[in-house]
Amino acid sequence: MPEIVLPYSNVDLTTEVNKLPNTFGLLNALNIAPGEPKRSRLVRIDYREGQIVILSHQEPGGPGEIADDGAQTGIILSIPHFTHFENILVGDIDGLLEVVNGQITDVSLDAELERKLITIRKNHAITREFLRLGMLRGEIKDGKLRTLYNLYDVFGVEKKEVDFVLGTAGTDVRQKCEEVSDHILSNVKGETVGGVEAVIDTKFFSKLISHSKVEKFWVQAQNSGLHTQLERQRLGGNWGRVFEFGDIVWREYKGGLPIKSNDGSISTVKNVDDNSGTVYPSDTQSMFRTYDGPAYHIERVNQAPTVDEEGSIFISTKELDHGVGLELKSQSNMLSVCKQPDCLVQVKTSN
Repeated sequence: MPEIVLPYSNVDLTTEVNKLPNTFGLLNALNIAPGEPKRSRLVRIDYREGQIVILSHQEPGGPGEIADDGAQTGIILSIPHFTHFENILVGDIDGLLEVVNGQITDVSLDAELERKLITIRKNHAITREFLRLGMLRGEIKDGKLRTLYNLYDVFGVEKKEVDFVLGTAGTDVRQKCEEVSDHILSNVKGETVGGVEAVIDTKFFSKLISHSKVEKFWVQAQNSGLHTQLERQRLGGNWGRVFEFGDIVWREYKGGLPIKSNDGSISTVKNVDDNSGTVYPSDTQSMFRTYDGPAYHIERVNQAPTVDEEGSIFISTKELDHGVGLELKSQSNMLSVCKQPDCLVQVKTSN
């Protein structure tokens, strides 16, 4: 069997995998927590308690008011490191055939490599979405469901929860929405907010739209077609429903993500837990970020990912013993953070 010779460098492969678009996940499609490249694997987040105030009248040329910046506080977070391995073996290519554009041809190294890069991109994209989902819950976990950061503990704020009690006909759902919005807008501390949105599971969404005080609005929205545009429902491959009620845009997030346990078995963790969800401010300036750190590799020491490397995947190669194939090691170093978790509201329905 011939020995595989890979005509691509680490830089070539890294460039190629980052050219593949990340089309996975509702939160990715909504651009919640956009990427921000960092040269360091540590992130320092500074924040002040200073408030924007209404200025008093002064005579022209008179002394202006001096702003109180407030006490500055900072926290330091470490960007987690995620790795994934793929192998290309001689047996994956040698003597095999495939159909390309209707023609039978030998399996090529380029075609096999493209398949591996697509798999690599998908695995890291799923991980990125999982981190963002954890960010919205306020508890960021890894693929073993180990807690990396509890944002409420990190920032020293109390989690806000609202029970909508959607199984009770007399519940004032609009007042519940108002309570949620009031809490968010009273805690933005100078940030800009374009709106209030929610990501909820199917059970919560179904109970919301079928509640006696909400149902007529849902029916009107369906008939008008204003809230059922196919483009909105298809965001990130998600076919969830969308409904605006109580000045909140409610988005249903279906499905779940695969988790591998220590024994190698695969289970599915729901994107959003049953009968629950998160309400958050949208269109903020910098409240939500996904920090992309440098690759843990000698070629990338103190080098931030470039702007066009969304997802920041780095690939290195190693020839396996006796020329049986090649090992591709991919890595991403990323952390999604809400800098003001007191602006997140965890919603649920207890019946």
